[in-house]
Amino acid sequence: MRRAIDVPLVNQWFKEHCPGGYPVKVRVSYQKLLKCYVLNKLHQRPPKGLKKKYLFRSLRSTKFFQSTELDWVEAGLQVCRQGYNMLNLLIHRKNLDYLHLDYNFNLKPVKTLTTKERKKSRFGNAFHLCREILRLTKLVVDSNVQFRLGNVDAYQLADGLQYTFSHVGQLTGMYRYKYRLMRQIRMCKDLKHLIYYRFNTGPVGKG
Repeated sequence: MRRAIDVPLVNQWFKEHCPGGYPVKVRVSYQKLLKCYVLNKLHQRPPKGLKKKYLFRSLRSTKFFQSTELDWVEAGLQVCRQGYNMLNLLIHRKNLDYLHLDYNFNLKPVKTLTTKERKKSRFGNAFHLCREILRLTKLVVDSNVQFRLGNVDAYQLADGLQYTFSHVGQLTGMYRYKYRLMRQIRMCKDLKHLIYYRFNTGPVGKG
């Protein structure tokens, strides 16, 4: 049995006929999601009969992996911390002490840079993509931390997380460094249209 938390609520909605009164952008979202679903179904092959391999067991037998009973929020905080340290090491390896990386993963110069310093302080797409992914991770982890501290209730947490994943394009600049991510960002936006127009009806209006 699947836990109640894992049941996909929205998965069936775009397979239904879109109501006629909805704006064009919402109808387009319905079409896009349905098109993506059909494409995935067409390219899906029946699974081959393979001998079951347990990934965790094979990883556990190597010296690089360990198992832990750590709480998910704790693990998230560790990921953010280690990611921050990793990016800082890369910055200091290039002796760029005039660049400051804050805990929200914003990279800013501490003074007005000369042309030579600007040239030296350029990083590749991989560095910036890691930085933006860690920024998104930190947003999600921070939301859960606020919930654990009792500053927000479960409804606010759910709303915040839904907003975060619906507005990845506004909250982070990931697409600048790997433009193919726009596909997933647009898909999240389509799901947002689907959800908002299903719930924000009647006296509630647009949320």
